[in-house]
Amino acid sequence: MTESASVQRSLPTWDQVDVLRSFIQGRTYAAAAPTIRLNGEPPHAPGSGLARVTEVNGALYDVTSHLCRRMYDELESGAPGPIADASWGALLTIAAAWKDDPELPAWVKELLPVKQR
Repeated sequence: MTESASVQRSLPTWDQVDVLRSFIQGRTYAAAAPTIRLNGEPPHAPGSGLARVTEVNGALYDVTSHLCRRMYDELESGAPGPIADASWGALLTIAAAWKDDPELPAWVKELLPVKQR
């Protein structure tokens, strides 16, 4: 039996998706702060650590935005299906990186996937 077949999670509300999106993107922005350049500053050297941090943060921001758009569309449809479940599971997997963060809402912590050993 696959994990998705054995785990039955309820879907979030629109507001819960919004809270989790704001949390993840806030952490992404905070991590990218050292890479922000002021107007007129030269770009980071290609392949440098700062350039890679910028790329990774941009990718995480884009993935989170995409998953949340899918969730919003599914919830708005009135009949969310497997796309909603997969998108919500992916968002929770991303949030698990901050499982010990005191600002992660308690209701999210209760939903985080448990790693099997």
